[in-house]
Amino acid sequence: MRIGLLGGVAVTGGEPTETVEGAHLGGRRAHLLVAALALEPGPMAADRLASLIWDEPPSTWRVAVRGLVADLRKRLAEIGSDVVVTTPTGYRLAAGVTTDVAELEATVATAAGLRATGRWHALVSRLGPAPTLDPADLAAGLDAAWLDPHRARLRETVLQAGLLATAAYGELDDHPAAVALGRHLVAAHPLDERVHRALISALAAAGDRSAAVQAFEACRSLLTEELGVDPSADTVATYLHVLETAEPTGPARLPKSGTSFVGRESDLRRLASAASRPGLVTVTGPGGVGKSRLAQEVAARAVDLPGGRHWVSLAHVAEDALVDATVAMTLGLPASGDEPARTVARHLARLGRTVVVLDGCEAVRDGAASMAHSLLEGAPDTTVVVTSRVALGLSEERVIVLAPLALPEDATPDELAASEPVRLIADRISEYGGELVVDADLASYLDALCRHCAGLPLALELVAAQLTAMSPADVVEHLDEMAAGSVDAVRQVAEASHALLQPDEAAVFRRMSVLEGAADLIAVRAVSAGDDVAAVRVVRLLRELGDRNLVTAHRSGSRWTYEQDDDLHRFARQHLVAAGEEREAYLRLADLVQSTLPDDPRSPPAPFAESVSALLPSVRGLLGAGVAGTADRTRCLEVAFRLHRYWAATNVGEGRFWLSRLLADRGDEDEQWAGYATYALGYLNYWAGEDTAAVPQLERAIELLADVDSAYVARAQIFLAGILDDLDRGPAAVALVRQAIESASGHGIDLRVSAAMGLGSVLGERGDPEAAAYAEAALDLCESGGSAEQLAASLPTASMVAWQVGALDRVRRWVERAMPMHTEQRRIARVVLLQVACGLHLVDGDLDAAVEVGRSADLEGTELGVERELPLVRSLLALALLARGDLDEAHDRARAAVTAAVALTYQFPLASALEAAALVATARGVPAGEVAPWVATAAQIRVQGDRPVPALLAARVALLRDSLPASDPLPIPTVVAAVLAR
Repeated sequence: MRIGLLGGVAVTGGEPTETVEGAHLGGRRAHLLVAALALEPGPMAADRLASLIWDEPPSTWRVAVRGLVADLRKRLAEIGSDVVVTTPTGYRLAAGVTTDVAELEATVATAAGLRATGRWHALVSRLGPAPTLDPADLAAGLDAAWLDPHRARLRETVLQAGLLATAAYGELDDHPAAVALGRHLVAAHPLDERVHRALISALAAAGDRSAAVQAFEACRSLLTEELGVDPSADTVATYLHVLETAEPTGPARLPKSGTSFVGRESDLRRLASAASRPGLVTVTGPGGVGKSRLAQEVAARAVDLPGGRHWVSLAHVAEDALVDATVAMTLGLPASGDEPARTVARHLARLGRTVVVLDGCEAVRDGAASMAHSLLEGAPDTTVVVTSRVALGLSEERVIVLAPLALPEDATPDELAASEPVRLIADRISEYGGELVVDADLASYLDALCRHCAGLPLALELVAAQLTAMSPADVVEHLDEMAAGSVDAVRQVAEASHALLQPDEAAVFRRMSVLEGAADLIAVRAVSAGDDVAAVRVVRLLRELGDRNLVTAHRSGSRWTYEQDDDLHRFARQHLVAAGEEREAYLRLADLVQSTLPDDPRSPPAPFAESVSALLPSVRGLLGAGVAGTADRTRCLEVAFRLHRYWAATNVGEGRFWLSRLLADRGDEDEQWAGYATYALGYLNYWAGEDTAAVPQLERAIELLADVDSAYVARAQIFLAGILDDLDRGPAAVALVRQAIESASGHGIDLRVSAAMGLGSVLGERGDPEAAAYAEAALDLCESGGSAEQLAASLPTASMVAWQVGALDRVRRWVERAMPMHTEQRRIARVVLLQVACGLHLVDGDLDAAVEVGRSADLEGTELGVERELPLVRSLLALALLARGDLDEAHDRARAAVTAAVALTYQFPLASALEAAALVATARGVPAGEVAPWVATAAQIRVQGDRPVPALLAARVALLRDSLPASDPLPIPTVVAAVLAR
């Protein structure tokens, strides 16, 4: 018998099971009677029970209570024995009657124990819907005051369930689920700092540092407004930890295993000892021996790592030349420069003590060795753990050879059961819900099975899966049949498992191999369904493959995902190639990627960014196959072009990398997609500040698209005009913008707005007061019939134009209007807007606000790879910090501004950076004679480019010049070296 209180009061029991609830249970007092007996501890005195049922018990309460109990027993007679038992002093529930509230509390207590042992999948499964229950539903409809403490207790139980589940989702890398649950908890428990800390941590783990910062600020504001207090030390510590350790979007997190780690205690100690100090450690051994799993376990247990633990899989990288870029992109860093390995090393060096695992390096041994060497040189506090079937061959390499699991000779059943191979099989069978009892009859078969597997854990796990459906004797016989001529135990057992598949199961297995990493059911269906595999059967087929351990199912979050082990992935790809289906499978993958994208490539990326990010490993695999020629290159060009707005909002460098690789050494047999892709590459190079590369690309795009798409011709002309402006060719830039306006005349308002805004931008760089009027005209045109997206994209640019020429009223009006449009999605327009807001707050004297938005602009611009905006962003941030008295950070940002400026292929941004550096240096006491050449060099850059100081900063720069002695400018390398030396 079970009493349900979560919702209305109900009693369930009987055979078959029936539920009595609502009016069938009785009136309000009957419901209160059941709730009181279920919630109050132990036998309850009759007078106490009466006080809970009636606000003021009647004089005949004894008779009334007995009547209520008798009526309740009568109503429940049909579903079982008495629920209520009479005692000498009162009443209690009958033995064996359970309640859903008590079950929930026991479930949460069990989940806490699962957390302590790291069994995250089991924890999430055990909790079920508990984290989202509403405590107000306890005995819903009953408003008795005595229920309030019980509802408060339930609230705490539900809250604990939510905190446990949020942590579990994070450990399982299901960051969308962790963030969603964190937001639910904040909404349900707004004044409990524990839920705010959980949300901040979840957002940081998801790579969204900006949102984590916003979550902390929201917590602080709420506590101040509602309670008049500041966040606790624990909450502040969580926030500071996020700022210090959180990675940018797309970090290389450790994979999470859904199974336990069995044995290998000595190997764990050896690798943990080697990885405890910086350097290179390579774990070698045959395929399937457990190199990746051992490295994962050691990395997960590592402590005292301020820089964290990072995992990069190279198992699916086909060329040595792609290794450096793959590592950079997996870490969320720009990958399009000449030396991405140096970019990675600098990034890791800043993080401090760090462990990086490069997994599956045997196919790209030279590329992995080169990357490892770069990390050892450039990031001396980093431990690089490599897994590979063979060592890299570097002199500084420490090699740990991983042997198969040992099986004792002539073992007794007890000795066999205690051996690591049999323990692994037994553990996996237990996870499937079965039990392996090793007795004398079974021992010989288990010995034969383990010897077939040669002690390789992957083979043992495949055999364990077969043992759930076949007897040990049958499995041995099946493996004996498959063993002829095979020397690779993993391949032998994999072939044995593969041979048992039905044709449609085998088709799904091999076609999945074009998907990299974990993929959801939609993705698996897209690449595997066809005439021979019905889409509706794929979910069942995945279950069959999972039961055979050929596919791993990750059962967490709103969508389950499916993945193949690296060795099985390669095995499946071999079958795909042998079946002649590789090219067709990549075309299906291209269709899948394109189905997540809008028809209009200019659409804002926010609605589809999450879907693309979920597919990103497979997108990289598709484009890599296009580069290698194993996938249709023209189709890959189309996909890459359609992704250019996504890359502009996530990682400009990655887009540049793939587009340049796909366009390299290629004829123009398909001019349409080559033209579009060339435009996209020029567009991304423009934002990356690579003007010398972007000019020929945009010129070529204009040529290729001249008779194909005049709208993209106009867009290419607008960006090319911006570059000519960068190169101090103002008249040519204006002329080209006017050509773009003409090209755009036959198209929609959005394009005409872009062309008009382009003219305002060119004039704004020259300090022409008319620039603001052109910007306003463009906004008016946009509002007369343009899209909301175009208005959101145009307002930041218009604000920058007005800021440059000192049109302060327009700046305030446009910034205020644009801010609500750019609160969540990171994008280039938001970086520009934050940059203008920083300058505006600086002029208005709101220094705290200037620093806050300046830091956000610096962070987001860096993570996006919007290099062209960074010199001014950092210069303004340095000035705001200087005005606030933060000299050390101001010095750091001024130096960073100079570094960003000299990395560009054009000079004028260096002027603002040098002026900011000079202002900071003067405040720090650097001699005026040393600073004067910096300002003189900045002035020369401005004169040569006809670029005045932005109007709203002119007074500060003028005062600086007046305070310094006269000086001649210096060569740019000389002055930059002087600034950075300070």
